Amino acid sequence: MFAKKIPNILTLCNLLCGCMSMAYAFGGHLRMAAGFIFVAAVFDFLDGMAARLLKAQSPMGRELDSLSDVVSFGVAPSVLAYLMLYLQPQWGHYWACAAFIMAAASAYRLAKFNVGQDSLSFTGMPTPANAVFWASLAWHAHEGVFLKGGYLLALVAVMSFWLVCHYRMFSFKLKSLSWKGQQTVFVFVATAIVLFALFGFLGLAVTVFLYPFFSWVHFYIETRNNRNKEIA
Repeated sequence: MFAKKIPNILTLCNLLCGCMSMAYAFGGHLRMAAGFIFVAAVFDFLDGMAARLLKAQSPMGRELDSLSDVVSFGVAPSVLAYLMLYLQPQWGHYWACAAFIMAAASAYRLAKFNVGQDSLSFTGMPTPANAVFWASLAWHAHEGVFLKGGYLLALVAVMSFWLVCHYRMFSFKLKSLSWKGQQTVFVFVATAIVLFALFGFLGLAVTVFLYPFFSWVHFYIETRNNRNKEIA
C-alpha cells in the first residue's frame, strides 16, 4: 500500500536534503547549505508524524530514519563547522577537521537512540537540534559574520559533549496541550519565537544553546511535583 511508504519517502527526502547541503557547502554557498538543513529538519518532523498518523512505524523505518539523520544532522552540520573554521586562514585544514568529531558524536547518539528510550525525553541533545544550531551560525557566516576559530572549536567540543552525554532533555512530543507539567516546553518555544523575531537565525542558535538549561528546569519542576504528590 502506497500510503505506508510515505514516511520512508519523507525520510529519504531528509537524506537528500543533507546531501544537497554538503554539495552547496563545498561550493561555497553556506546560506543554501544551511537552508537545506532546515528543510531536512522539516522532513524529519513530517516523517515521524506521517508514520504515527498512518500507523506505518516499522523497524526498517526506524533504521532508515537514523541513517538519514547521520547524513543530514551529523555529517552536513560538521561540514558547515569545518568550512567556517577552514575559511579562517589562521586555523587551516587540520584544526578545521576537528569539526568532524560532531559527525562521530552524532552517529553514536543515533545508535544509542535506536537501542530505546522514553519517547517523552531524550538522553543527550537530539541531532536535529545540533544541526539547526550550526545551520543558524552558517546562515550568518554567509554575510561575513564569523565567530573566531577558537570559539568555533569550543562550540564543537561543547555540542559534541551534549550529543553523547547522559543528560536528560525534554522531547517536543507533548502528551497534551495542557499548560500544567509542560510549562517549560511552552516557555522554550515562546523564547525561540521571540529570539528568532529579534535576531533571526542567530536567535535560533541561542535558543538551541539554552535547550539543556530549559531541560534542567523542566525536569526539576517535574521531580518537585512528583515529590509533592507522594507527600500528599
